[in-house]
Amino acid sequence: MATTTAPATSGRQRGKMAYRYDIDGLRGLAIALVVVFHVWMGRVSGGVDVFLTLSGFFFVGSLLRGADNPRTSLNPIPHLKRLVRRLYPALVVTIAATLLGTILIKPPTQWSAIFDQAIASLLYYQNWELALTAGDYAAADASISPLQHLWSMSVQGQFYVIVLAVILGLSALWRLVIRRGSPKWFLVLVVAAGTAFSVWWSVLGQEANPPWNYYDTAARMWELLVGGLVAIVLAGIVLPWPLRLLATAAGLFLIVSTGFYFDGAAYFPGPLAWYPIGGALLIVLGGNLPAGQTPTPLKDPITWLLSAKVFRRLGDIAYSLYLWHWPLLILWLSSDIANRITLGSGTAIIAISVVLALLTEKYVERPLRMASRAKGGKTPAAVARDLLRGGPVRTPAQKRQFVGATSLVVVVAVATLGTIGWWTATASSRSAVPYVDSLSDPDHPGARAFLDDIDAPDDVPFLPSILQVSHDLPASTMDGCISDFETSEVTMCVYGDETSPRTIALVGGSHAEHWISGLDEVGKHYGFRVITVLKMGCPLTLDSTVSDSGEQLYESCAEWTPEALAALVGLQPDFVFTNASRPVGVMGPDVTPRQYADLWNALGEQGINVIAIRDTPWLNKGRGPIRASDCLGDGGTPEECGMPRERSISPINPASLAAAGLDTVQLLDLTDGLCDPEDCPAVVGNVIVYHDSHHLSGSWVRSASGELARQLGPATGWW
Repeated sequence: MATTTAPATSGRQRGKMAYRYDIDGLRGLAIALVVVFHVWMGRVSGGVDVFLTLSGFFFVGSLLRGADNPRTSLNPIPHLKRLVRRLYPALVVTIAATLLGTILIKPPTQWSAIFDQAIASLLYYQNWELALTAGDYAAADASISPLQHLWSMSVQGQFYVIVLAVILGLSALWRLVIRRGSPKWFLVLVVAAGTAFSVWWSVLGQEANPPWNYYDTAARMWELLVGGLVAIVLAGIVLPWPLRLLATAAGLFLIVSTGFYFDGAAYFPGPLAWYPIGGALLIVLGGNLPAGQTPTPLKDPITWLLSAKVFRRLGDIAYSLYLWHWPLLILWLSSDIANRITLGSGTAIIAISVVLALLTEKYVERPLRMASRAKGGKTPAAVARDLLRGGPVRTPAQKRQFVGATSLVVVVAVATLGTIGWWTATASSRSAVPYVDSLSDPDHPGARAFLDDIDAPDDVPFLPSILQVSHDLPASTMDGCISDFETSEVTMCVYGDETSPRTIALVGGSHAEHWISGLDEVGKHYGFRVITVLKMGCPLTLDSTVSDSGEQLYESCAEWTPEALAALVGLQPDFVFTNASRPVGVMGPDVTPRQYADLWNALGEQGINVIAIRDTPWLNKGRGPIRASDCLGDGGTPEECGMPRERSISPINPASLAAAGLDTVQLLDLTDGLCDPEDCPAVVGNVIVYHDSHHLSGSWVRSASGELARQLGPATGWW
């Protein structure tokens, strides 16, 4: 980046532009921190936030300085062409290689999501794709997408287009209406206003929904805009030597220490993001030197260090290094049985990433982006003219490099899009869920294999298949009959025998919901209707809490709860069907929260009886959720992909004690259809039990409907 220089005195300098090699080095340092913290620390370092700020420093600063010249073209096409040349080739090559690695290493169950993210990354909306799926960027494990890191590239791409439209559009309006003077400082005020709005928005988002806020373009905008402001407002301000030293030293400390003090995934881009970004701004300010001076190790050691060749070279490959390191990390974890990174494997990942980044920068980025800067004796003025024209190739060697890199990118792009297109076009035939009738299909008895001691053959495929089971969802989900995380409105739908006067209300969160597949069949057979009162992630209690701390689950759950309770009182069902237990934390035997018993007692006082069913084992062995289909697709056995019974289910139903003395409460327990004495496998009777890591598949629940009916009869007294 260029900044102004002037006489060797303190204060603001004016004069010609001098290149800031230390900012190139700072960019390299930022990405190095990203890589190291991702590989070995499993957390966000703040390096991406610094990188975003420096991107704004270069891009917005250049546009604002250009606004000062009335002869500057306002045509956005040259800017967009340079952006495409700068960003797209390396991105295409990296995504293609990642998809190849995904096909070779990842189970087919993850391909569709990763292919969707590849399209989102190529079209620069990956951050919104992740925000909608609530991707957890805090730590790497084998279940995380190898393209997840490209959210920041999408934020940058969206930012570039928005800023180009605003700055060039306002500049054009200025020339048409004002027709004199420069719009530069007016545009600076507009950028400042945008920065202030984005800061305010990020603070609101951090309080309301941190995972969404992390990926929100509007919340991230200030990190780039503040860099553009600094490029103009602080340009040429030279601090006295002691202050320069203090500023750069403090800035370096802030940047390097960020990841050690807190994990940015939980707090950025909220107020704490100023910690690393403030460090970057201090280095930018402290690196402004008097005219004619170069940094020395004694007088300006931080600026000198960042200007060193190793950091500048790291800055050259920073973009490619960022693109490569995360896919390599995730694919390595996916192929590693232990699913962990050692000193040796981490070093290998970083070394391979650096080598691939060097190759990508040399053979893909440079020929397409910087062909006119290749050796050939051009003057700086000629280089500048070539860059403004899009960087034409001059020599035969440069032409060969250009044609070779272009051909590579085109072939790779066509192959990538063709693969994704074929997979998408054939997705419906692969994911269609067959109806499994465990009563008539001797090969797929499901829960009956445990409950009725039926032998299931070993040489038949599982149903649904590992590609189908994620679509084996409850009818209420497919019908939109469960309130989502954003909705506080109560939605009620009717299943079973819809004309029957006998009513069971199925209430709570998704762990109550997945029983609808069995209740629907039993209700149709025995003549009762099932009315759903459901909300995602919100087990019904009196105060929307389930922990001893009394902390509410989330805002819309707290708003939904009293409405749901009022709906139940108005409905006056014969029975409320809900959960009797839940696991301790992410793993451990199940417990019955006191809030469940409080709800049962309150419903009984309203004359409403309760049927409480024990929760299912959650697939988690301490390293994060295990998706049954992914584990099976990776070659795991049903037992390896399941849970040990003693670690997931208490020896005695914990609801027995909680319901003691409550005559209005009847308990159901289908654990013996899920678990044998030792294990709770991911497949029972050749039917996959879970459609994810802890929700039952509709096929398995239907296979257990006979046992559900046997326990419901005495509980209701209806048969």
